[in-house]
Amino acid sequence: MCTPDAHSQCQATGGSGARDGTAGPGVRRVTPPKSAMTRAINLLRTLLFILAIAVVSPNLTAQQEPALRMLQPADLFRVRQVGATVWSPDGRFVAMEFTRPGRTLDRTVPTSEIKVLDAKARTLLTLSPNLPRYLGFFNARWSPNGRRLAFLSVDANAVVRPWIWTVGTKAPTVVRDVDLRVGFDDSPVLWIGPDRIALLAWDTGAEKSGAYYFRILRGRNVAEQWRRALDAQRPSVSVLESGRSTSAAPPSGRLVALDLRSNAQRTLARGGIHRLSVSPDQRFLAFLREEPGIPGQRVASYFERATDAETLYDAVNWGTERHVIDAQSGAEVAPSSMPVETTMPSPDPDPAEPLLPRPDARQLSRAPTSDAALYVANAMDGSHLWICGGAGRQMSPCTKIWQANEWIREIKMARSQSIAYTAGDGEPLMAWLLLPPDHAPGTKVPLITVLYPGTLYNGTTPSSFSLFQTDFNHPQLFAALGYAVLLPSMPLPENPTESHALARLSSGVLPAVEALITRGIADSDRIAVVGQSAGGFATLGLITQTTRFRSAIASAGYSDLVSLYGTFYGQYRYGDAGPPQIGQVLRMLQLEKGYFGLGGPPWASGDRYRANSSVLNAHKVETPLMLIHGDLDFIPIQQAEEFFTSLYRQDKRARFVRYQGEWHTISNRVNVLDLWARIAEWLAETMAPRK
Repeated sequence: MCTPDAHSQCQATGGSGARDGTAGPGVRRVTPPKSAMTRAINLLRTLLFILAIAVVSPNLTAQQEPALRMLQPADLFRVRQVGATVWSPDGRFVAMEFTRPGRTLDRTVPTSEIKVLDAKARTLLTLSPNLPRYLGFFNARWSPNGRRLAFLSVDANAVVRPWIWTVGTKAPTVVRDVDLRVGFDDSPVLWIGPDRIALLAWDTGAEKSGAYYFRILRGRNVAEQWRRALDAQRPSVSVLESGRSTSAAPPSGRLVALDLRSNAQRTLARGGIHRLSVSPDQRFLAFLREEPGIPGQRVASYFERATDAETLYDAVNWGTERHVIDAQSGAEVAPSSMPVETTMPSPDPDPAEPLLPRPDARQLSRAPTSDAALYVANAMDGSHLWICGGAGRQMSPCTKIWQANEWIREIKMARSQSIAYTAGDGEPLMAWLLLPPDHAPGTKVPLITVLYPGTLYNGTTPSSFSLFQTDFNHPQLFAALGYAVLLPSMPLPENPTESHALARLSSGVLPAVEALITRGIADSDRIAVVGQSAGGFATLGLITQTTRFRSAIASAGYSDLVSLYGTFYGQYRYGDAGPPQIGQVLRMLQLEKGYFGLGGPPWASGDRYRANSSVLNAHKVETPLMLIHGDLDFIPIQQAEEFFTSLYRQDKRARFVRYQGEWHTISNRVNVLDLWARIAEWLAETMAPRK
C-alpha cells in the first residue's frame, strides 16, 4: 500500500513490488535472453528518445516559465498581505487577517478575511463568511481563557457587527442588534470575562460619523444635501456657531456589556467614549469622554492647555476627562481603582531563533508562550507564511501554511541602487535610484525625481520599491513606463520654524539630480519632479525656484498656508468624519504648534505664512504642472485650485485632475487606473525628446 512517506517509491513501482524490478517476495520472474538484434533496437529507441527530449525541452521550458512583463496599475489591486496576527493566551491558536484583492487601495477600509491557525494540528480554518455584502473583517480579540474569539465585520453601509467564535465549533455567530462605533485609535471590543464582552456601539438614532463612515460611504452627507437641494422641499442648510457657548451634542455612543451565555445586554455608559481599557482582573473599565467636547467647548482653551502638540491633538480627538466604572454595573468608581499604566511589562527573553524557513524570512509574531512563532517572506516567487514550533514541537523545522502573490513571478523588476552624494550645504547624503527593467547600461534615461521632505535614506532599499507595497503612485510603475526614478534625501532643519522654508527644498534634491547627470545616467533635458502630500508641497515650492525640471506632478499638496489655516477639512466639511469644528481645531494646532511650527495664527505670524506659500511665487514657474487632488482630502482641494488659477491667469501650461469622493490618496480602482493613463499621457507630452 502507498503511504505519503513512500510516495516516490510507490510511483516508481506502480504501487506494488520492489524497486529493483523483481516481482516481490514469493514470486519468481523469468527473463528470456535477449538477442543482439533486440539489444540494438532497444539502444536505437533509447537514442531517439533522448534526441526527442533534447528537441522538446526548450519548448517545454518556455511553456512552463511565463514571459516576463511590465508592472501595470491593475497589479496593485492583486497584492495579498498578511495583516494583524493575534495569539490566544495559551499559544494554541492564532487569529490572522489576510487581505483580499478588492476595489480600493485604502488599507484603512477593512478588506480582510479572518482565519484561525491551530498551532498543534497545523490547520487553517476560515471564520469570516464569504458573502458579498461584507467588505471585510478585522479586529480579532481572544477571551482571557482563549476559548472564544471576537472579531468585527463591516458592510457597504458602514455598519460594523461583532462576531463570536467558540473553539471547537465550525462557524462564528454574528451579534445583529448592535452597530459598533469604530474610531481612530479606539478599540470597540474588550473582554470583561470569559463569557462577557464590552462593546462601543452607536446609540439609537445617533447621527453617525467618523473615519469608517466617511471612507466607506465617500461623502454621503454632501450627496444627501444635494439631493435635498434638488428636491427643493426642505431647506438644504447647515449652521455653525462661534463666540458663544453651545450645548453639548446629544450622546451618540453607548458602552454595552454583552453576556454570551444569556445574550443579555446592559448599557454601562453613554457619550463620546474613547480609549477604552480594562483592568487585568476584568473588574473595571476606564475611558476618556468628551465633556462637552468640540463644538461645545471654548476653542482658545485647547491652545492654553499645553505647548506639546501631541497632547493637544489627543485632547481634541478623545477628550481629557478620564472615567473608571464597574464592569458589572456601570457605576462610577474612584479613578484610583484602576491606575493608569505608565510602563509596559517587560517581556520574557525570546528563546534562540530557529533555523529560518529560508534566509529571507522574518518573524511576524511570536506566541505569548514563546514556543511558537510565525515567519513571512515576500520575494519574486510570491508571499509565504510559516509556523515554527508550538504544541510541544521544536522551533525547527517549520511548516508552510499559506502562500500567495505567485503572479509576481511574471513581473520584470526594475533594478535599484544607492547613490552617495553631497547636499548643497555640504552634508553627505544618500539617494536611491530605480532603473527601468529594460535599461541598457551606459544609456541615458529620462528621470522622475520623487520628493518627500524629512526623508533620509540609508543603505537599506526603500520599502516603496517593493512590489508588495500598494501605493497609488508606486515608483515601479514609473519605471515600467521607461523612466528612471530617483528618491533623494531631504533632511529637515533643526529649527522647526524653518521646516517649510521654500529656499531649503533644493538643498538635498538638485545635487542628487546633478550626480546622476554627471555619471551619465540621467538625460539632463528630460527630468521631472513628483510629490504627494508634503511631497506635493515640495514639488510646488521647488518649481518656483528652479527651471531644472521639464515636468512636474503634485498630488494632494498645499500651496497657500494662509488659506490652509482657514479652509475646512474635506472629510469634516459636511460632517461625514465629525463636526467641521474638530477638523479646524486640529488644523490650527498643526500650523501653530505642530508639524508646520509657524508659532501663531496668520494675523500674528503673517510673514512666516507668506514666506512658505509657494502660490505667492507662481509667477516664477516655467515647468508644466499636473495637479491631482481628491475633493474630500483633509488637505483642501482649494489648495490645488489656487495654484491652478495662478498659472491659468498667466497662460502657463497646467492640468488639474480632480477626483470626486477621494481622500488624501487616490484609492478606488477605477480612479487609479484612470489616473495612471493620464500620468502616462502627461509625461509622454511634457518629457518627449526635443526635436
